[in-house]
Formats: sequence, structure tokens, C-alpha cells
Amino acid sequence: MAKQHFIQIESKNALLELLKEGREFERIYLASTAYRDDKTKEIVELASQKKIPIIRVPRKTLTRRLKASNSESVVGMMISQNHWSLDELLESIYSENKMPFFLVLDNLKYSQNIGAIMRTAFAVGVNGIITAPSDVSFINDESMRISMGAVERIPLVEMSLFAAVKELQKNDIKVFAIHMDGETYYESDLKGPSAFIVGAEDVGISTGMLERADKTISIPMREGIGSLNVSVSAAVLMYEKLRQEVTIK
Repeated sequence: MAKQHFIQIESKNALLELLKEGREFERIYLASTAYRDDKTKEIVELASQKKIPIIRVPRKTLTRRLKASNSESVVGMMISQNHWSLDELLESIYSENKMPFFLVLDNLKYSQNIGAIMRTAFAVGVNGIITAPSDVSFINDESMRISMGAVERIPLVEMSLFAAVKELQKNDIKVFAIHMDGETYYESDLKGPSAFIVGAEDVGISTGMLERADKTISIPMREGIGSLNVSVSAAVLMYEKLRQEVTIK
């Protein structure tokens, strides 16, 4: 799990939760005029205990660093090492007696959608996200903020999506793709080891990925609406799987 890089955390809530979880930070910037509210005090106290350097800077200097807000007074530079191989992740899941539950993100582009999907994925118990290799990391300050830190909590695999689907199927993990001609999602059996392919915001799931899926499922809609937002579609399917799993317990 190498490939280290830094993520700028601009949300006090996310920063505090990540510190409590024991995540590594290279440094934390604190505005020299910061109002010492309870969260800021707790962040400073935790950082001091962990010997994380706290750098006090003028408010204007900190504001120039901000990407998602103009008002935050505390910014953390977190060290991310959330990069797994699929073999390594499957071994970890099986060793903990967990049921594999994956999302395969097929060329998603927008951090808002990625963050929203990962926030829901963490809530329902997804234990792996698979994406194609890219020069742009899915884990950035915006997706971190929108997901409330979930993008760093769900293991991330970067590899060929075709190879990933083949490996998942070899491990008896059923791969579902969303398509308008598929079976209605709530009439489909989503129980057991599963992976959902989620398609790009503009073109949906690529033809090659549709052909490799075990089954296509659809979300019924009134005429005049071609599709839902990708994060909404993903949430509908994830919670339907959760509902089916809970029902049989």
C-alpha cells in the first residue's frame, strides 16, 4: 500500500475525526487569528499529543491555500496511503470473515459525485472501491470534504477494470451493471458477494463493461427522465442490497 501523497483537509469535522482515527498528518496550519472554539482546541490538543507540527500563519496566507472554503481557520495536510491491490484487499476481506461488497467506478469525473457515492458506500458497508488508473487522484480535498472523510476509509484499488471484473468473477463475486434494459433492481437478487458497476456522468457504463457484467439491472423512471444522478443511482442500489441482506437475517 505505498504510493504516498498528501490530501489537504479543510473541514474541521473531517480533520478531527481523522485525527481520532490515528491518521498520519505531515503538518497542520492554524490561522494566527483563529477563534479557539472547542473543535479547534481539540484539534490542536490531539495534534500536539501526536507530535504533528502546528504551523501558525497569517489569516491571508491560510485563505490563499484554501480550495473549497474561504472561512476555515485550520487546515491539515494528511498523508494518504489508501492504495491496495485487489488480491491484497480480497485476502484482507476474507481473513476478517466479511462478505465482499465492491463498487466499480467506470470513468467518473466529478469530485462531488465521487464524494457523495463514497459517503453512502461507507454508510452501507462497501469494503472496496475499484477505479481505472488515472493521473488525477479520486482522493482529494473536495471528495474528502463531501464524503466526510469516507474516501480515506474505504480501501481503493486502481487497476484495469476489465481485469478487475475478471478477478471478481473468479472469486464468485457477482457483478451487476445498471442499464435501462436490465431487470428492475428490486426484483433482482442482490444478496451475497457483489460488485456494482457505476457509469460515467455523461455516457454511463461503457459497452465493454456492460458486456462483462453478470447481470444488468435498471431503476424504473417516469417518461421524460433519461437517468438519475450517478450518486443517486448508486445509493438506491446499495441500500436495496442492504435491505435484502437485512431481510434474510
